[in-house]
Amino acid sequence: MTVLAPALYYRDFDNSGNPLAYGSVYTYAAGTTTPLATYTDSTGGTPNTNPIILNARGEASIWIPFNTGYKFVVKDSLGNTIRTVDQVINVQQTSGYGGTDTGTATAYVLTYAASFTTYANGVTVTFLPANTNTGAATININGIGAVSITNSDGSALQAGQIVSGQLVSLVYQGTSFHLQLTGTNPLVLPFLNTLIAATTISDGAASPTQFPVGFRQIPQNIQNAAYSTVLADDGKHIYHSDGSAYTYTINNALAYNIGATLNFVNDASAAVNITIALSSGTLRWSPSGGTGNRTLAQYGKATAQKVAATVWYITGVGLT
Repeated sequence: MTVLAPALYYRDFDNSGNPLAYGSVYTYAAGTTTPLATYTDSTGGTPNTNPIILNARGEASIWIPFNTGYKFVVKDSLGNTIRTVDQVINVQQTSGYGGTDTGTATAYVLTYAASFTTYANGVTVTFLPANTNTGAATININGIGAVSITNSDGSALQAGQIVSGQLVSLVYQGTSFHLQLTGTNPLVLPFLNTLIAATTISDGAASPTQFPVGFRQIPQNIQNAAYSTVLADDGKHIYHSDGSAYTYTINNALAYNIGATLNFVNDASAAVNITIALSSGTLRWSPSGGTGNRTLAQYGKATAQKVAATVWYITGVGLT
């Protein structure tokens, strides 16, 4: 296998495409006006002058170290600026492993073998964390500055995704390091989003509809007071346990999806009823077809399901 030989010299041109004879190249640390040396050869032993003066062919020997960010300002022989190019970086991984961090559970710190002076897209860091993360986290390599560690979709880490003593791999992209290898609580792979209450899945139809991910259980929301439901109640059960009577109102002004399900349990400590009402639209009792508010007796259980924009069906035991 062979590859194309690299350019043997730095070469620049004026705005007419002619060699930039006796032009000058000023070199600074990326994003600053702080002069930063370049070198005359690959050994990095002899710095160039700054600015570097090009020869009659617009050439110079300019070598820069790996993983170091520069800003180049190019001028003609009269001092007119031809171009400014920032974030000039020769990216190379000189080591694939950064050792064990010396930071905290939310701020990881590495002293890395590669001579980083700036973060660049594609830089990969592998290390052993000394601490399990407790939530959103950052990393600071070689004192460059702390930047966020995120999931591949850009979301913040959840607690336990980085686990003490378990190898972690990060890739820099944009303004943060993206987590590639994770711990186990929860497991978040690069091609999957973290599952949250708003996560949806497709029904697989030709014209698919997205539906929220459900619960394995029917979570409980204890309400011993008059109560108006919220979106987070979808798939849960509203639980009544004291000895007073209340009204539970299904708030149809909220953006419940068609198919949303609300469960009601009247485990009252006295022989009292709860009233189930709909804020607007039609609450239809199954199987009678009657409409209007319903009464749920002590020890009764009912389920209401949204079947149309303004229609909910309700059925249950102890329901009148």
